[in-house]
Parts: sequence; structure tokens; C-alpha cells
Amino acid sequence: MEQPANPYSSPSANLFGSSSQTSGQVITAEVISQLQRTKPWARLLGVIAWLVVALILVGSVGFLVVILAGFASPNTGGTDNAFLIGMACGYLFISVIYIYPAMKIWGYGSAIKRLMASRSETDLVKALDQQRSLWKFVGIITLILVCLYAIGIGLALTVGVAGAMKGLPTPGQ
Repeated sequence: MEQPANPYSSPSANLFGSSSQTSGQVITAEVISQLQRTKPWARLLGVIAWLVVALILVGSVGFLVVILAGFASPNTGGTDNAFLIGMACGYLFISVIYIYPAMKIWGYGSAIKRLMASRSETDLVKALDQQRSLWKFVGIITLILVCLYAIGIGLALTVGVAGAMKGLPTPGQ
């Protein structure tokens, strides 16, 4: 038996509208509120990520144009220009890598916006999937960089020890 409402209690209102139900799941107002509070930060990082991609692309293409037009180092041989072309291509590659997280951050913000409007479990799952795929990508890139750093440190130590061993006098000299 349901208790009647207390007429003397303070009034309350659901500020988030009605919660939608999908497959028996209710998305609480607190869940939507937490995601709603992350949306401006996701949008900010998305805009910054796209600006970084654009700046790296423009800079590397401009760098390539300057090198290929012959303005970079006219008095040196092709070795310097080959190195500079390699650097410009490396920056192009980095800008392509930055596109994926920029898309995921922007997609996360868009999915939160859709969730705020629909309050559906489907939109919640889409928002969380965008976030999951972003962090998976960040984790993979982090593992790759840790491996590259370990290889670089190992090579630096090997070259350093080999160089030091060359300079030591041999016994009997």
C-alpha cells in the first residue's frame, strides 16, 4: 500500500525531466548530470585537438613546400634537404595520428549532448563507447612510446658503453 504524499513537506521537482527506460534500465539524473558537467571540457579539448591537427598539417605542408621549392638550404647538398623532408613527413604522420583522438573527443561531447536531450540508455552507451575507444587509443600509444623509450635508452647505453670502452687503454700498453 502506497503512502499518501505529505502535504506539509517542501515541494520538489525533477529538474532533468522524466528518465527514459530501455530494457528495464533507468538512467538517473545524477548520471546525466555528471556527463553533462564533462561536456564543456570534452568540447574544449576537442576544439584544441582539431586546432593542433590543423596547425601541424599546415606547418608540415608549408615546410615541405619551402624545402621542395629550394628555399631551405640552397648552398648545401641534398643530405640536409633529405633530412628536412623526412622531418616534414614525420610531422604529417603525427598530424594523422592526432586525428583519431580529436574525432573521439568530439564524438564524446556530441554523444553527451544527444544523451542530455534523449535520456536514453542507447545514447549513454554511445557516449561511454566514445570515451572507451579514446582511452584505448591513448593506452596503446602510451605502450608504444614506453617501448620506444626503452629501446632508445638501451641503444644510448650501448653506444655510450662502447664509446667509453674504445677510449680505455688496453692492459700491457
